[in-house]
Amino acid sequence: MIQDYMCRPEASDQGITGLIREYDLPVPEIYKKREQMIKAAVLEREKRKKPFCTLPFDHTLEAENMGGNIRYGNEKAGPRAAAPVCSSLEELSFLSRMDPESGRMAETLAACRMLREQGEEVVFQMSGPYTIWNTLIELKQVFKAVRKTPEQVEALFQKLEEDLLGLLLEVKKNGVRMVSYADSAGGLSILGPRMLEWTTDVFTAPFLRKAEHILGQEMVMILCPKTACALEDTGSAVREEIALPEEMTYQKACIYAAGKARFPAQMCINGGGSVLKNKTLQVIRLCRNEIEE
Repeated sequence: MIQDYMCRPEASDQGITGLIREYDLPVPEIYKKREQMIKAAVLEREKRKKPFCTLPFDHTLEAENMGGNIRYGNEKAGPRAAAPVCSSLEELSFLSRMDPESGRMAETLAACRMLREQGEEVVFQMSGPYTIWNTLIELKQVFKAVRKTPEQVEALFQKLEEDLLGLLLEVKKNGVRMVSYADSAGGLSILGPRMLEWTTDVFTAPFLRKAEHILGQEMVMILCPKTACALEDTGSAVREEIALPEEMTYQKACIYAAGKARFPAQMCINGGGSVLKNKTLQVIRLCRNEIEE
């Protein structure tokens, strides 16, 4: 049985909205223009006392790049989905492929590159399929298809996998060493155990095995603990530990892990200021799949 990871209130994504109110940051420019992204990202790092900048600030970047409608919000709420652009899986399958060289995605990648050139560490936030689709279509359409025509969803998974791997490659080309991966709309409480197990077997584990080749020895992909639990409990991964040279926060430990492990997965990166007093970091090692290899 798949165990769930209970998110703690202090680990919630504090986002950028508090800083928008406090410093009167321009909206939507901080989400769309590289110069404003950089200023806001550095300010957010300093205020949260983090060892890295985080971009993008929201979880709609991939969906918007595919044609989704986005409301950029204000000082109270960040970017959110507007009306769905698709009413069926057929329409979803005809959406544009991700293009990292266009629109807000191109600006975000440029901001990442410029931050790295300034000596900043950067975590690029990547979303999973259900979070992306939640901006594009009513998810109940996808859930219904998983039960009745799973081959339709598998075809959508394959298309999205190619796009996300292409995005990951562009992130690497822009000098970023750290990526976080989460699928908040695809957790156990939403999908249920059977659909989550199917998703892990059909998409998550195969995607991460391919991503591992892109990560190489230079990068880490910090997994949401919910994703890590699903991987471990379906037999797709095992949990291991790596030794740290000293006590450090989880966020700093994830930076240290680059070149030593691929998938840190001990706690939520948003609440990763907790100090690892036992001087060990829990990571996920993917189990090999002979068919995919």
